[in-house]
Amino acid sequence: MGEAFTLGFIIPIMNICFLFCKFHFLKLYEANIGHDVFKYAVVAIFFLVFNFVIATFSLKCFQLICFQYTVPVTSFFLDGRGHGYFIFLLVPITLALSLSADKMLSLKVLLVLIAEAIGSLVFCELMQLLTNLDVFSKYIISMLMVNIITPIENQYKWNLVINNQLAKVSLPILIGSILITVSVCLYVTALQRKESLIKKLQYETNHDNLTNLLNYRAFSNYIIKISTDTSAVYTILMLDLDNFKGINDRFGHLEGNHLLETFTAKLKHFFLDKYPTAVKIFRFGGEEFCLVLKDVSIEDAYAKIWEFEELLTAKGYSTTTGQQVKVSFSGGVANTDQKSNIHEAIRNADAAVYLAKNNGRAQIICPDCVID
Repeated sequence: MGEAFTLGFIIPIMNICFLFCKFHFLKLYEANIGHDVFKYAVVAIFFLVFNFVIATFSLKCFQLICFQYTVPVTSFFLDGRGHGYFIFLLVPITLALSLSADKMLSLKVLLVLIAEAIGSLVFCELMQLLTNLDVFSKYIISMLMVNIITPIENQYKWNLVINNQLAKVSLPILIGSILITVSVCLYVTALQRKESLIKKLQYETNHDNLTNLLNYRAFSNYIIKISTDTSAVYTILMLDLDNFKGINDRFGHLEGNHLLETFTAKLKHFFLDKYPTAVKIFRFGGEEFCLVLKDVSIEDAYAKIWEFEELLTAKGYSTTTGQQVKVSFSGGVANTDQKSNIHEAIRNADAAVYLAKNNGRAQIICPDCVID
């Protein structure tokens, strides 16, 4: 009874604790370690020590080795193939060290360990081909099959089990495998939910609820980030919808919101099509918007914003009740150069917007543009 409890609960719980520590370590410290070589080295050291202890303990208590593929199978399906292959490679090394300590290692045994690791890895790869199963189903099946088959294989094919006691240990191994897979699946599911919630909160913190554009908080953080970047030129486009208050007063705030959504969709479509990787679009609030273009000349940006203005005014805006409304905006363009940093460029573009509005609206002013 004590052996069954140890095999079915104690060893699996030790595996679970190691897996949790591994996941937790990678989440907390992986980004701080630096080079990938050091990350793999740290994982290798911890795993070699852990698997050696488990294998030695299993040999002493039950005259067999079991659960040796718990960590590599888990890593293969839940950490990615790279981590999985790496830890599968370490298993024969740790088992060889353990068997060597008990004077049971030979060339035949070493070849058996390598073949067993390759066979287990191939089984996991074959499971990956089953596209109709989700990753948790593949993981559970692989864990159960590998953990149960390897002791049987050792007994009847490779003769690595000292005593014929598989009948006594098969059920505890099955129970332990189920305990591991259930615990890991619950943990990973909870972790995914937490990460999803964090991503949602981060998105909501940095995006405008109405237009889904980046908001002023995101703009401030981005400007702080690029303020020390002297290797690139940034062009600032400030936009302010003309007579938006009048549209709100005439048609109501719901119609005003619809106009903002429509304008935003056109703005994103136009500029993301022109500059898919070079533009970030922000809503400051109300009817004010800002575009930051990286390594785009001020003349090119000026030409494109005029092109967008012409497209916008040509099509107009149709309200939800079918009424046609003329929509235009005032704009200001400025960029960073040898004389101006990003903060000065923002101030210059903002001043240009107010100048455009004072000059009659529906204008785009670029004081530093050289127009042919």
